[in-house]
Amino acid sequence: MRYVLITGAGDGVGKATAKLLKNEKLLLVDRDEKNLKKTAQNLNAEYFVCDITNIDKINELKAYVEKNFASLDTIINCAGVWTKGEISQLNDKHFAEINTLERIKDLLDTNTFGTIAMITTFAPILIKNKKGQIINVNSQSAVETEEFCPVYNASKHGSYQYRKAIQRDLAKHNVKITDVCPGLIKTNFYIRAKDELPQEIMKLGLSPDEVAKTIKYVFDMPHEITIPSIEIRHIKNF
Repeated sequence: MRYVLITGAGDGVGKATAKLLKNEKLLLVDRDEKNLKKTAQNLNAEYFVCDITNIDKINELKAYVEKNFASLDTIINCAGVWTKGEISQLNDKHFAEINTLERIKDLLDTNTFGTIAMITTFAPILIKNKKGQIINVNSQSAVETEEFCPVYNASKHGSYQYRKAIQRDLAKHNVKITDVCPGLIKTNFYIRAKDELPQEIMKLGLSPDEVAKTIKYVFDMPHEITIPSIEIRHIKNF
């Protein structure tokens, strides 16, 4: 049994991943207490309400882990925020509303800073234990330049390049790290961002369970085998 910390666990891919790993010792993390508590109760798992954009809350989470977990083996970063809109579209009311500076900052703080902050905070524990695994739910936007979502694109490129930059260093300490890069996923991701997509587009998305199965595939690999990154998408979503 492994000790596993999952962010974004209240809904979507994080929740689906928690279900697949229910036989592990789980600590579920999200900033949405209502959904998080419900998920944790259904899985008989521990949970901790934490906004990963908030440094004080991350430090509280670290203290909780150090006090209550005998070990920490795996970190799965699923938390994420979405927006889209090209620069030339920002005079449009909808795109202006979902690209305020406050929204942009929250997106970058969640997708890039939040991922980096979680790794910076908890990777030293894995290094000290001389074994561990980190899995980041990234995006196709990390490996492609998608002009319709430049801010989201930048946030995902940032965390992807961070993973590449630390991969060799972590490997020296027997810690492996993987970016799982899915395309469109059929979750409430876009609704929460007030940018609900048409059904004809959403039907080409992956289900949270399909992404979670990919995460579990990476999770189950023998420790001496590492997958730096893996891309998945619906076969019709090209």
